[in-house]
Amino acid sequence: MKKHTEQKRAGSILEVRCLRSVIPPVCIHRVAFDDGKYAVVRCVTDVCLTPGHTINRDAQGWHYDERIVQLLPFEYVGQTESDRGFAEYQ
Repeated sequence: MKKHTEQKRAGSILEVRCLRSVIPPVCIHRVAFDDGKYAVVRCVTDVCLTPGHTINRDAQGWHYDERIVQLLPFEYVGQTESDRGFAEYQ
């Protein structure tokens, strides 16, 4: 697992879209981070995060509800770009 050397990060889950047309179902999440950046993220496993909850990153990885979750690679973007990226997942 990749070790994170950046400072701690926290993000709030804004929206969730579950794509049930694929097997296994996939959940896409739009996240607003505490530094003003946004991202569209997906977990490695079929975990569906809940809007209003937060994800946090430290040296051990990403945490959600007191457990470590693995996220697929994602890009930090602005709000408009995250809106567009999230809307593309239909």
